[in-house]
Amino acid sequence: MAKLTFRYRYDGTPKLILDDFGRLDLQVVTEDRSGRGGFWVQWQDVKEFCGTLGTYPIDATQPLSAEWGYTEDEVYHQVLSITIAPVDALGHLRVRVTIADEHDPIDCVKTSFQATYADLTSLQVQLVALMAGDSEEATLRGS
Repeated sequence: MAKLTFRYRYDGTPKLILDDFGRLDLQVVTEDRSGRGGFWVQWQDVKEFCGTLGTYPIDATQPLSAEWGYTEDEVYHQVLSITIAPVDALGHLRVRVTIADEHDPIDCVKTSFQATYADLTSLQVQLVALMAGDSEEATLRGS
């Protein structure tokens, strides 16, 4: 069993947003690896990613993806990354996750697991609730 868990804390509340940025925390657990971390991201980006989760079928040449990081001294540092692409014609999907330390992005965990379109639908429903402030977390389960 594998899972990717999302948590989001607004600067303010979902009904009274004080700033466009809030804290996105991710935790991934697979059979071989696990890790957790977070970064300050715009809530609009999380909602936009959530909106893509209903895509069917996912084009192998244009996987679903979201990425957050920062540029320092003209060098981009990826902190959080999620990519979802089809594995086969049977509906299996590969979920690739990178979670890096926001202060030292070389220190990171990269892993992947399989999920299905039904798993993505469940995550999408949970992410809508999370971003509305109706739940504390959203979890994509897979294998």
